[in-house]
Amino acid sequence: MSIDIKPTDFSDTNGEHTSAPISHLEDLEWTSEERNKSLTILYRYGELHALQSINWYLEYKNSKSWWSRALRIGTIFFGTLGGLFPVLSPLLTSSANFAQLGYIAIALSAGCIAVDRFFGFSSGWMRYMTTANMLTKLLQDYRLEWAMLKAKLVGKPPTDEQLLLYIQRIKEFIASVNVQVEQETSAWVTEFQTSLVDIEKSIKKTEETTKPGAIDITVTNGMEVDGGFTLFLDGMTIATVRGTKYQIGYVTPGPHKVAIVGRIGANELDASELVNVDPGIIAKVTLALPVMEAQP
Repeated sequence: MSIDIKPTDFSDTNGEHTSAPISHLEDLEWTSEERNKSLTILYRYGELHALQSINWYLEYKNSKSWWSRALRIGTIFFGTLGGLFPVLSPLLTSSANFAQLGYIAIALSAGCIAVDRFFGFSSGWMRYMTTANMLTKLLQDYRLEWAMLKAKLVGKPPTDEQLLLYIQRIKEFIASVNVQVEQETSAWVTEFQTSLVDIEKSIKKTEETTKPGAIDITVTNGMEVDGGFTLFLDGMTIATVRGTKYQIGYVTPGPHKVAIVGRIGANELDASELVNVDPGIIAKVTLALPVMEAQP
């Protein structure tokens, strides 16, 4: 939606169109013959000032509206996926990696919210619409009041008292428009400063919640394994271990599958367990290869 910025057409007392430029207000003539023409030009100056402000807000609110909707859809979409992955993981696969996709989806959902808040797409959209509506209301009142004032002249030049009254009304209207714009700008500055503080807090919190942990693994019968056992984390080979203990460092927080494979005698055996690693914490896992007793 856009508003035609062509000012309302007013004519001077002779019925001639007053199309003088409005950028040089100091050149206006205020003699009895020129008062109506100069007053109309001054009125148009105030009207155009409001229309340009309204059109600016309506034009720029479109891009903010698009980004706001896109980010909100992304928030809902990724948030829903984040809740589905842990539920579907046991049904579709035994890999812990699939469940971890839920953390990624939730992080993307939170990222959409953070981007929206930092750049002020949703809040800016609402702020622009509110300001544009308020300016439109001011402009409507201005036009109606001006029509009433013009009607009182009945085609005659305004008296000195009327002239000052009309100019004062135009001045007040322009000031009202500027106040609305200044309030919107002040709200944007406050919001931006708040967003910077929130982002800084969010970064610190993210650093704390994503700090790598570790896993201490104990294999109770590790010394019985021929040539040592092979250690896996989330399906990836970590090391071949000789002994009963091993530590995996720099493990991302979240659930992980620890598995071991080894040979005892003629049998190749395996064991596994899911473990949850908290940020900066060492998780402990105890495993044992299931040795089958010999039949008598």
